[in-house]
Amino acid sequence: MSNINCILYPPTLEYAYLVQRPQHLMRSFSELGIPVFFMNNSSAYSGEPRGIRKLNDLFYLVNNVDPAPFIGSSRPVVYYTATAHVDMVKNYNPELIVFDSVDEPSEEFEAWRPSYYKAVSSADIVLTASDKLYSMASAINPRVYLVPNACDYDYFSGASSSEEADADILGMNKPIIGYIGVVASWCDLDLIANIADRFPHCNLAMIGPLYNISEVPQRPNLHWLGFKPYEKLAAYARLFDVGIIPFKRTSMTESVNPIKMWEYMAAGMPVVSTALPEAKKHGDLVLYSEDHEHFMNNLNDALYSDSLEKKLRRKDVARQNSWLERAKRIIEIIEQEMQIRKISPSYEPVSVSDEVLQNIRWENMYSYMEDFNLSPFRSRIRIANKTNIRGQSFSDYGFYTEKTNRNREYIQAPRSRGYLRTGSPQSITVKRALKF
Repeated sequence: MSNINCILYPPTLEYAYLVQRPQHLMRSFSELGIPVFFMNNSSAYSGEPRGIRKLNDLFYLVNNVDPAPFIGSSRPVVYYTATAHVDMVKNYNPELIVFDSVDEPSEEFEAWRPSYYKAVSSADIVLTASDKLYSMASAINPRVYLVPNACDYDYFSGASSSEEADADILGMNKPIIGYIGVVASWCDLDLIANIADRFPHCNLAMIGPLYNISEVPQRPNLHWLGFKPYEKLAAYARLFDVGIIPFKRTSMTESVNPIKMWEYMAAGMPVVSTALPEAKKHGDLVLYSEDHEHFMNNLNDALYSDSLEKKLRRKDVARQNSWLERAKRIIEIIEQEMQIRKISPSYEPVSVSDEVLQNIRWENMYSYMEDFNLSPFRSRIRIANKTNIRGQSFSDYGFYTEKTNRNREYIQAPRSRGYLRTGSPQSITVKRALKF
């Protein structure tokens, strides 16, 4: 059994909107038996109601609710990716802090730079997605590990996907040159237009939302299909004849290990990329292009000179680089660090029962409440700072408090359906209480 009681990911991403490295890894951790609390950065897109929803037995999607009462006295491994959270993550009473460096803090991510050094230097463990990010972080912190991106192999290879693509691509004539990902300022729009012009007999399908740009080139064979839910992406990928990565060569993209590269390979298709260092590692399985003309030549080879042998090799590489394998490696790193620090928790892994989740009226739950009734399904109430119960001390009601290192107290009540001892009220009033 793992020494990791739970992993908590602070609110950074919309869980279901653009599925990236954190969503994949958090789900994979839960599939490996680690309880995970993914704090959703909810938006109107998701329509997620306030509360906690179980995505599997150990994977909790947390929407606008403080997870602390459910974690209880357990100290989580806090795993974060946004440098702006460097100070906030300490508030979760972490056993360890893991900072995952996924993008270079430059150009489009320049806003990350002020907190980057502190995030790397203060983390107990730093993970990096590419060689360049590893080199940057290891100059600051000795506990840095290279963990590249990966893919959901079963999904993109077709082994576990039953969704169909929408009609917007089903009527396209082949060959189809495809792109899956955000369309942003780091995409080379001139290159994309040139592809459409140089290969007029092909259709170019661009799948993904516009991020920080508003205008894109228009051609009869260039189709901007917009955002598609993750559940449909494999169906679109299966219709591609070639997958492209048309990124500009910049300081920021030099540190990118493209998830789409692994997903394209899982689908078996040839991959053509611009001059990204992480793409160059894969030899003839990912066609690395020094400039636009080289990209066109590689694209022609991908369309007309690919082989079954290369397709099978690409799929084999993708199979060995699944998110589950990456998650196993990260768990090894965390447990190794816990062993070095002689951290051996004596309490059980965190678990939130269906009964608890079904009985809580989330719409009436606030971080701090004035009136609070003891729950029939839990026996502990978390109290913030100085608290009085109807103006009397805790001992008057026959229970005791337990201090935490965040200057908060726990009120322990008997286990019999959560009621207080004989003679004590079944309803209490507190100042600043957090429901459990």
